[in-house]
Amino acid sequence: MATPARRSILPAAILLTFGAVAIWSFEAAYNTFVVAPEGSSAPAQSAGIALRGKSTVTKQKGLPLDMLALGVGAGLMEAQPAQAYGIFYDELVPYASVTVFTIIWGIVLGFVLLRLQEAFPE
Repeated sequence: MATPARRSILPAAILLTFGAVAIWSFEAAYNTFVVAPEGSSAPAQSAGIALRGKSTVTKQKGLPLDMLALGVGAGLMEAQPAQAYGIFYDELVPYASVTVFTIIWGIVLGFVLLRLQEAFPE
């Protein structure tokens, strides 16, 4: 039995690096997340201050390094394909064959019942 081929993480790492640079260069990090006000769960700002254009919520100054690391880590921890580690032959093939057999057996029984109804009319 041949060993399953291991996929390279280089394309994913290049894509994630390119995405991080694009986010950083387009300054999307400044508009993505808003920091919650300190000390309260609901913002306690008056309508007058918000209407005059002064925001009571401070904007985040940059992309936090821990969030960037979590994003890169989530991209690198991708799911393995179905044929890896024998799951294809251990689980997918038996369930698929049982499903196909059940559907075909239901069609056969349907035709048998149809012929029985024709054989014994009411």
